[in-house]
This record gives sequence, C-alpha cells and structure tokens, in this order.
Amino acid sequence: MKTTTRETIGSVLLAGCVLLLGSIGPDIADAQTSRARLEAEAHYTDGGTEGCMSCHGGETMTVLSETPHGNLDNPHSPYSQQGCESCHGPGSVHASRAAGGAGFPPLLSFVSRDDVPEQNAACLNCHAQTMGELEGIAWAGSLHDAAGMSCQTCHQSHSTENPMADQALQQQNCTLCHRRQIDSHPRFEDKGILFDDLMCSACHDVHELQAEP
Repeated sequence: MKTTTRETIGSVLLAGCVLLLGSIGPDIADAQTSRARLEAEAHYTDGGTEGCMSCHGGETMTVLSETPHGNLDNPHSPYSQQGCESCHGPGSVHASRAAGGAGFPPLLSFVSRDDVPEQNAACLNCHAQTMGELEGIAWAGSLHDAAGMSCQTCHQSHSTENPMADQALQQQNCTLCHRRQIDSHPRFEDKGILFDDLMCSACHDVHELQAEP
C-alpha cells in the first residue's frame, strides 16, 4: 500500500509532537518541584511593612497604620512584629523577582473561601492568646467555627471602623444570618430591660462553644 504525502506529513508532525512533549514534561515537573521548594523556604523579608507598601500602596493598605493592627506602640500588634507578613505569611519568595516575577506565589489573602482554616489560624496566632488588656478568645469548636466561617466574615482588618463595636452595626451584621432568632427573641420588657439598646454580644459570646438558643 502506498503512503500518501499527507499521511507522511501527518506522521512526521505526530512524531515531532511526541518528542516535544517528552522534552517539556520533565521541565514542567522540575518547575513544580522548584516552586514547592521555594514556597517551603519562604522567610520573612527585611523590608517589613515598607517593603510591602512599595507595591501595595493603595488606600485600603495604608489605612492599616490607623488601626489597632498598625499601632506601633502596642508590642502585640502585627506592625510591631513582622508587619504585613505577621498575618499574610513570610513574603521572601512572593517579593523576589528571581523566583519567577513579583507576586509569585500569592500570599494568604483573607478573601478566598478555599483557605478559611489558614486564615483563622493566622488570626488565632495572636488572638487566642491574652495580649495586655485583650483576653484570648476560644474559637476552635464554637458554632461559628463549625459552620466554616472565617474571622473576616464579621471582622474587618483593613478598616478604621469596627462594626462589631457599634450596637446598630453589630445587630445588622448578626441579622445577616440570625434574622429568625433575633425577630423571635424574648424582649424581657417585664424585667425593665431596654432590649433594643443591647448589643448581641452583651449576652452572647460567639467565640465560645455554646448551645443554640
């Protein structure tokens, strides 16, 4: 049987693709291994917060210096320790152009739902401990923890405002999930209690393990 020119060309191209893929395969595997090694070797940078701000200098980042997390007078604050990296993780690889370009690999962002345990662990690294006048919290095993919530669901790190410290804003935030419980909650009018003036946290410690009302 004679082989046509088209079949010959097809065979040559197929052989070329096989050779090309064979040569690329090890390179891809090497690159993945290299990336995993670099991530494992990441360490805190020398530049601190200022080094991060050289790229991440937007208002939502710079405002952090006006928050409790950016209080340099508090030895427990992130800014008094490793700066941005205290929460987002060691950034040496992230900031190294030699490692594949600025921004490689991404650090803990506190946005994705895929790494909630890592986000909460970063918060609890400080907030599970007593820090001066601030008592440590018990989050693990709480109802909100069991529901897969992150600290960022209720709290905002990059904001000068704390909605959970304001009565109206806290109730508004809690209502997003607990409207039924709030609407049907006893108002204790016969006890002389001004229910509408109370914060939910006046009675409910959402960080502790507790039974649902």
